[in-house]
Formats: sequence, C-alpha cells, structure tokens
Amino acid sequence: MDKRRKPIIGNRRPKPRRSQELNTRRNKPSPRKTRNQGASSLYNDNGNGSGNHPNRKKRSAKKNGCLARFLKIFVAIGFLYFFYLIIFGNLHSDLKKNAFRLQVSPSAYDFALRHKIVNVAVLGVDEREGVEGSRSDSMMIATADYEHNAIKVTSLLRDTYVYIDEDYGFDKLNAAYSIGGAEKALKVINENFDVAVTDYVVIDFNSMPQMVNAVGGVDIEIKTYDELEWTNEYLWDVNEKVNTHSPNIPDIGLQRLDGNQALAYCRVRYAGHGDYVRTQRQRAVFEQVLKKVIKQPPWKQIAFYNTVKPYIDTSLSFNQLMTYGGRMIFHRNARIEQAQIPDSRYLAEDMRGDVSYVFPDTLEDNIKALYRFIYESDYNPSQNAKEISRNIEERW
Repeated sequence: MDKRRKPIIGNRRPKPRRSQELNTRRNKPSPRKTRNQGASSLYNDNGNGSGNHPNRKKRSAKKNGCLARFLKIFVAIGFLYFFYLIIFGNLHSDLKKNAFRLQVSPSAYDFALRHKIVNVAVLGVDEREGVEGSRSDSMMIATADYEHNAIKVTSLLRDTYVYIDEDYGFDKLNAAYSIGGAEKALKVINENFDVAVTDYVVIDFNSMPQMVNAVGGVDIEIKTYDELEWTNEYLWDVNEKVNTHSPNIPDIGLQRLDGNQALAYCRVRYAGHGDYVRTQRQRAVFEQVLKKVIKQPPWKQIAFYNTVKPYIDTSLSFNQLMTYGGRMIFHRNARIEQAQIPDSRYLAEDMRGDVSYVFPDTLEDNIKALYRFIYESDYNPSQNAKEISRNIEERW
C-alpha cells in the first residue's frame, strides 16, 4: 500500500501570535468593566474619551431640574407674599401704634381710620458741608388716595406761625425740625393742622439731582428773565457745593432741566411772590418726578428707589413700601393734584419784631380746607386745634 506522508502544516491550525492574542483580548468588551464603568470611565459609547456618559447626563439633568423647581417655588412665594401685602396689608398699622406718641388728636385718628388714604410727611433738609445746622428747607404732605384714585401733594409754608410746645412757644413751622428732627416735625404738623401723619421721608440736599436724573430730567417753564437769572445764580452755588458742572439754563420758556438745574430752580426765593411761588416750583418738579415714576414698570420703580435710597431717611418699613407701592399698580392712571397750606384765601403776612411770618387766618379755616383737599370731605377740627387757632389770632 502506497503510503503517503500527510503534510503536517496543512493539518494543523496555526497558533496566533502573542501580539495578536493580546490585541483580541483588549478589543473584546468586558461585561464586568462595562457594568462598573459609571461616571468615572474615560471612554464613552463611541470610544472618543469625552467622558459624556449617559449616567452623568441623567444626574446633571436631575440636578438642574431640582434647581429650576426651587427657583419657581421661590418666585411663586415672593409673588404670593407681594399680593398678600397689597390685598391684606394694613394701611393704618403705624397710625394705630404711634398716634398718641405723635400727638394725633382722637378725632383726626378716628377720621383717618374710616378712609383708605395714607399721608406721609416729606421733609427736604439742607445738610451740605459748610451749611450751619440742618434746616427743613421744604415741608410737604404726600397723600396716596386709594378712594379717589389720586396722588396729592400739599406744601406747608415753612414760615407759617405755629405752636411748637410749652418750652418753645410759637415759632416758624420749619423750626420744628431744627429742634427735634423728623419726629418733632410730625408732632408739630399733627397738633397744628389736626392731621394723622405718623410716617416721614427726609430728603437731603443731594437727592433731588439724583431723583430728577433717574427719570431723565423734567420739563419746566421758566416764566421770566428774573426767574432765569436767579435760577442760574443758584445753579452756580449748587455746582460749587457738589462739584458738578451743569450748564446755565439758556433762555425763558419750556426747558428740559437736569437734576442740578431743577434743584437750583426749586431754591429760588427772590423771583415772584417769595415763598409762595417757591413752593409752587417745588411741587412742579416733584409732580413731574412722581408722574414719571408711577408710569414706569415695577422693576424700574425698584431701580429708582435703589438710586435715591442713599439720600433719604424714612420711617416707612419694607412691608409698608410694598403695600403702598403695590396698590399703586392698580392706580397707574391716578390724577396728581397739589395744594398749599396756609391756603391763599386764609393767610396774612405780618412782622413780629424784625421777623416776617405767614399767619393762618384762621388756622381753623385752613384745617377745614386741608381736609377738603386730602379727604374730599368735611371735617370738624378738634378742640385742641381750635384753641391753637384762637391763640394765634390773639398774637397776630
């Protein structure tokens, strides 16, 4: 039998080389490694080493979702609190706490509680360096009238002859702030004009430029060349005191005034009929600022408040500001009115010694006029106010 030799190589499978075997093992996926890879793996599904593992994406999405939910809840709570203050905030919480201490008469207290009307004293004081003492340069009562959809500004003539207290007797109205600050001013205003004012805003010399500039200026009609000359004269003083360089107002007629020009305009006393016309200028600027602020959206109103906050001192709490300001959202078309006390129909100018005063003629009549303006209702002054009125008549 013819025996053939079988080829040895043909009957055997070639063994893989060592390097090929290692490569095969490396490329073969390991089930255990895949399960434990997690977020610490250097490779993603495409093997590109970017680290964007599905588990990491899920955890990141979950974290972002929790943060978004938290922010939504926080904002929702803020809005609920805001509207709670608007709807349920007590307009007269401070009046109830401070009426007796600030010399509000029982009749004025009861009258105020029956109305959705809030009064705040606004005191403009001159606290510049180089000016002796702190003077209440202007005094107003700002009124938020939620009953008649109105904002009202009442200027109180600072030279008005009023009763201060047992120690100081009778003096000018603006002496009250010099004697005892804003609280003393509130007491004198309440006792003499028989109103219920328990909160104040004190604005210093530097705030008017900030307020006016924050609303883009005010449009004021300069009526005479005498008024123009005095305004530019005061503007020179303002620029020097606060180190600014606002230009002179060029001419009479309607002019757009910046903050410093508006302040100079409000300080003029020697053009026109003295302090009467001066308070009209102050109200004209204040009214324009109010109109512009009221028409702004809430976030701009907050920005305006933050701008002027460093220049004011107020007894109003955050909750009160939220309540009053929030309610004004529903009164964006509120009319703005202004008045002066003593009323031009019930006043007289006279001298005591070498000092000029404005005498209310009579104080009782002025109180009634003030209530008709603020509350649009008649009011019978308290016995204490009537007694002060009689005393002023005797001294005049």
